[in-house]
Amino acid sequence: MNQIKLNLVEKKQSEKLILVLSDTHLGAGQYIFGQKNILEDFFHDEELIAFFQYYSQDQYYDQKIEVILNGDFIDFATVPFVQYYDDEFWSETASLEKLKIIHQGHVEVFNSIDAFLSTPNKSITYIAGNHDAELILPKVRDKFINLFSYSNRSKINIFWEELTYNPNTGIYLQHGHQYEKAHLFDPKESILESQDGEKYFLPPWGTYYCHFVINKFKKERHYINQVTPVRSLLINGLIFDTFLTLRFILANIYYFAMFRFWSLYLSRFNLRKIIKDIREELVLFENYENLARKFFKKVDDAKILVNGHTHFPGYRLYNDGTVYLNSGTWTKIISLNHSHKNGYSLTYVSIDLEKTDYDIKDFQRYVSYDLLEWKGHSRFPFRSYNP
Repeated sequence: MNQIKLNLVEKKQSEKLILVLSDTHLGAGQYIFGQKNILEDFFHDEELIAFFQYYSQDQYYDQKIEVILNGDFIDFATVPFVQYYDDEFWSETASLEKLKIIHQGHVEVFNSIDAFLSTPNKSITYIAGNHDAELILPKVRDKFINLFSYSNRSKINIFWEELTYNPNTGIYLQHGHQYEKAHLFDPKESILESQDGEKYFLPPWGTYYCHFVINKFKKERHYINQVTPVRSLLINGLIFDTFLTLRFILANIYYFAMFRFWSLYLSRFNLRKIIKDIREELVLFENYENLARKFFKKVDDAKILVNGHTHFPGYRLYNDGTVYLNSGTWTKIISLNHSHKNGYSLTYVSIDLEKTDYDIKDFQRYVSYDLLEWKGHSRFPFRSYNP
């Protein structure tokens, strides 16, 4: 494709620039096998391509830039177009097929990343989240890296063994799924191997839920995973879409009871523990600002914490100089209580390091940061309508 030319703003080049994207949720693409893919949540290929082009040209050409994909960049859970069922869906072989389909659905995005990496001093760090957790499987990681030119593969780091990434002094990143029991998994304990040597990903129950419940209802109401808060979705649904909402509620109760708790407590019934675990398991999208404060108290040298996962962009500067940032999402948000901006906000975090070998006491002198919204440019005056 022809390179998109963007107007550049004059800016003094720093020693290093860190850019953080999360929760783009690239799936199988808008069309698959000649049909509209109702499960796809990402519709901004052109803007994402322009993003990587912008940070590859002119004043950024030889700038040291680390793009951090802070979880859920791709979405294995929304790619059911493979001939693998039940537990085989989580096999390494099935995951490789899903990755192939995602690549085919967004091939120009991957090509733009490859072109970005081909310019001097560019790198990608990919932090595994909960929707792309199958990257913990060795062949899947290798396959992802091999999607790019041979000379660029050493510039890609898939960060999967730990939950917190520390690229520079005082700067920490987490996807954020680890704070919710529904999505928490231990990467080192979540790989099973069969007798014939086939590896399997053992997902958290929240990933099973997305695949078996959310995907089913998205085929009838494509927006069902985009509405917040869930309580407002259910209240409005009972009024305006009664029968489907009742089916959705019953499906949630059945799935949660049968697939989560019945199997766990059938042989060791303990009512008090069941009630305690239910309360913990049903907590989604914790108060991340409170969690951030706890993180700063726990990690002495932390000055910036960047999360994703919640899909809500956020910027909170505290009195002690620490800052919490959430890079948001490039998918649609429908906020029924108007607590967040509706629609698409293509947000990302930018962290400028004037120098990289600073002492923590000089952090504010050498490090600046911002939460930005990408506007981008598009080749086309139209796009597919996705209400």
